[in-house]
Formats: sequence, structure tokens, C-alpha cells
Amino acid sequence: MPRLTEALIRKRAEHNDGVLPDLEEIALHQQELEGIDSLEQCCRHIRILLLQNNIIPKMEGLNKLKELEYLNLALNNISMIEGVEGCESLKKLDLTVNFVDIESLEESVWNLKANIMLEDLYMVGNPCEDWPGFKQYVIAHLPRIKQLDGKLVLPHERIKARQVLPELTEDLERAVQANLAKKAAEAGIPVSEGAYTRASRVEMYMEMAEQKEEKDKNEKRRMGTDLKPKREAPGIYNARGEVRQCNEGKFDFNLDADSMPGFIIFELGVPKYLETGSLDVDVNPEYVRCVVKDKVTQLKLPQEVSPDRSKVQRSKTTGCLRIEMPVTDPRPERYQRETPQPELQPLQTDDHKYPKGRQQPNQPKGSVSVQGIYQDPKSKKVGKDKPKEFLKAVSSRRTVDNDEDDDDIPPLEPVRAR
Repeated sequence: MPRLTEALIRKRAEHNDGVLPDLEEIALHQQELEGIDSLEQCCRHIRILLLQNNIIPKMEGLNKLKELEYLNLALNNISMIEGVEGCESLKKLDLTVNFVDIESLEESVWNLKANIMLEDLYMVGNPCEDWPGFKQYVIAHLPRIKQLDGKLVLPHERIKARQVLPELTEDLERAVQANLAKKAAEAGIPVSEGAYTRASRVEMYMEMAEQKEEKDKNEKRRMGTDLKPKREAPGIYNARGEVRQCNEGKFDFNLDADSMPGFIIFELGVPKYLETGSLDVDVNPEYVRCVVKDKVTQLKLPQEVSPDRSKVQRSKTTGCLRIEMPVTDPRPERYQRETPQPELQPLQTDDHKYPKGRQQPNQPKGSVSVQGIYQDPKSKKVGKDKPKEFLKAVSSRRTVDNDEDDDDIPPLEPVRAR
């Protein structure tokens, strides 16, 4: 069975927009409550408190409600009036159909003497009313009461009750002894089915609570608003014992290990208007894990990082999550940067170093032979192992008989000396 909590009070205070400090009236009937010990902390200014039709066994958590004027505890399991001595403004108290018996009547009435503002008291349906002197006994001890069980207290009834109070006190003691003896005799006798007792009321309300809960579940299932079991987030390691890499939320991400030497930068593009409290970040030397609304984004890091020196921040403009993780043992750069090459300059002559007429070193002197510069490609076909053939003088003879010159052959001309 539920107890009275601040969440329930706030829910039932819809007429006051859920604001509790200045709440003056609240109805908490038919909530199957069995405890009311949270009112003093959150509702100090309550004036009207309706707690009927519950299974509250004890009046508690009410003594500091100085402004309480009307308290309704009808149809509960209360066996004694108590805990209201500090309710200075209490004017009306309703305890209809409870279990205040005759042996607790004297103490109950004594506890009400401090409530000098009490004018209206309802005790209908309590076992103590079976005693014939109940009404006169209450009127004699509570002289300021104006109405009992819905009936006005007349002046002559008040005077007569005071006169017979000694006899009523003695009669009450005898009635208490008789009632206790009766209960002791009936202790071993099973209670008949359907008897109205505290145990039967608790059992009845438990059945009602189960039926109500089942009805609510069916209604939520029909409307599609039933609470689904919480999704279990995947573990850090997969079945092979390796660090799991996943992006269940399908967010844009970037893992950068080059832009900042000695740091690994992880950026996750979470929604801009997502509440930061919905993010859970875990930086491990081997991996980084972000949980966004039960959606896990986890990546294995290329190098070991230091979680203690890592920095997590979020952009105010884009909402992007940025994690800067310093590397514990920075590796050398994979590629050494090339040394800058000097800029090539065009060749320049050294004429300015030497005066006119002075010869430069390594300058060719005299004439230069160009023999052998050009080689006939056909001559390359000749094998290297063949001996080089030199030109030979060959004598020739004319085979004609006459010494006359041929007309078709031009005459020889002497070669001019070069």
C-alpha cells in the first residue's frame, strides 16, 4: 500500500499548479493510503485536508499544521484520536466509521482538550458509541463543542453532562473491563465471514487496489501509453572481448588525432536543444563512450589517453559535444617533415669577377677539334670485335685500247689547294 508522498501531494494539487508552500486545500481520498507523515514538510499552510476512504491506521504528521481547520478521516482504520494537539485552528474533525473503541475513548477525548477551537465532531460508526454514556461523556469533557455527530448540543444537555460526569467515569471503567474480557474470550474464535474489522478492511482495500491497478494497466495498454521496459544498453566489450564500436543514435561524429599534437579530439553532433543532463560521457584510457537518451556511441581510441586530464565541453551555438583527451605517451610523427629546399636560382656567369682581358680558369685555350662529334648510326651496326678497316690505294687501268677521251666523260680538273 502506498504512503503519502510529496509527489502524490503535488499531483493532487493541480488546482494550485502543483505549488505546495501556499497550498490551502487538498483532497486525498480513495488513494489506499496507509501513512500521512509527509504533510508537515511541504504543506504547512494547509487549511482543509480530506483523507477519507483510505486505510490510515494512525493519526500522525499533523501536529505542526497550525492553520488546519477541517480534517476528514472518515472510513479509515484509526483506533485512537491523537496527534492533533498542535492544530490550533482545528474547528471540524470527522472520524466517521473508524475503530475508536471504548477502552481508548478516555485518552482520545483527553487529546482533544487542547483544541479549544473545535466546534464540530463526528464519531458515527465507531465502537465507542455502543456505550450509552458516550454523548454525555464527550460533551462534559469538551465544553466548547457546539455539534456532535451532526446534532447541536443544547445548553441543558451540557449542564446535565457535567452533573453526571463522576457516575459516567465509573461506568466507563466497568464498560472497559467488560469489553476487554469479551475480546479476550473471542481471541481464539475465528471471525465470521463478512465481519467489519480492521483486518477485513485492509484485505478489501488490497483487493480494490489490485483491481484498480489492473484496470489502469489495461487502459494504458489500450491507449498505447503503457510503460515499456527500460532498454538495456550494450556492454563495453563484444563477444570476442574487444572494445565495441557503435553509433546507435546515428549522430555525426569526428575522431581527430592529428590537428592537435598530443591530443585526441572527439566531437559528437548531438541535437542542439537536447538537455545536457541527458548526456552521459565516459572517458577510458582505451575508449570513449557517450550515452544520449539510452543510445550508445562508443569508439576505440588509437592511443592511450589520460581520463583525469580530459576536458568535456559543449558548444552553446550548435550543441556539439567536444572531448579533448591528452595522450599519455605521444608517438613520434609517422612522417618526418621534409627539410625546406633552397630556392633554385638561375645560373650566372662569372664575368664580373674577372677584369677584361684576364682569362677565366678552366677556359679552353686555342682551337677546339670537333672530330668525332658526329657518328653515323649505320656504323654502330658493325660489331666491336671486327677489326677496323682502313682506306687503301687501289690502282686502276683503262681497258680500252685507244687513248682517246670519251666524249661522254667530262675532263678531269685539277684540285685546288686549300
